[in-house]
Amino acid sequence: MSFYELPERVPAEFKNAAAGLDSPLLRTELVSEQIHSPEGISKDSLAFATEAPNKASETKNRGVGRLVFIYDKKQSETWGGNMRIIAYGKSPMKESERGVQEDDSHWYWGMLIRALINHGAKFINEAGTVTTIKSKGMGSIAEDTTSTEIEIRASWTPVDGDFGPHFAAWQDLIAGMAGFNPDGEVVVELRKAQ
Repeated sequence: MSFYELPERVPAEFKNAAAGLDSPLLRTELVSEQIHSPEGISKDSLAFATEAPNKASETKNRGVGRLVFIYDKKQSETWGGNMRIIAYGKSPMKESERGVQEDDSHWYWGMLIRALINHGAKFINEAGTVTTIKSKGMGSIAEDTTSTEIEIRASWTPVDGDFGPHFAAWQDLIAGMAGFNPDGEVVVELRKAQ
C-alpha cells in the first residue's frame, strides 16, 4: 500500500515517476506525511513534510522540511524538462554537531548534492540558497544564548523518471541537518494528510 495519494487524472509520466515512492529509502529518525501542495504551484504536484521530532529536553524540532514534486506539460527551458523538485529544510545548528570548520553554506549544499548522488538520483539545473540565521536575545531575554538556524531552499530537475531516489536524498538531508548521520537508517512512520 502506498503512503501517498495522487488524483485520478494525472499525466502518465508524472504518475510513473511517483510510482518510485512506493518503496523509498526512509529515515527512522523522521516522521513524514503527505501534505497539500502549495496553492498555485502546479495543477499536477505531490508534496510531503517531514520532521525530526524534538527530544523531551528540547523546545523545538531539530529539523523540518518540505518537498514538492511538480509537473508542467510544457517543458520549461529553465528547468530543462517538464518536472521539477522543490525542497526546503530548516534546523537549529550546533557547531558541535557538524564538527567541520568550512563555510556553512557550502557544507549544507554539499550535503544535498552528496545525498542525491549517493542515492543515484539523476538531475540537472540544480539551484538554491543556504541561509544562516543568528538570533541574540535583547532586553529581558538578553541572557538567552545566541541561537543559530540553517535554512536551505533548493530545486532541481529530475531526469531519471523516478522520484524515489530524490525523496530518499531529501530524507538524508533533513536528517543530516538535524544532526543525525546523513547515511542513516531506513523505515519511518508515515501518515496521510487529513
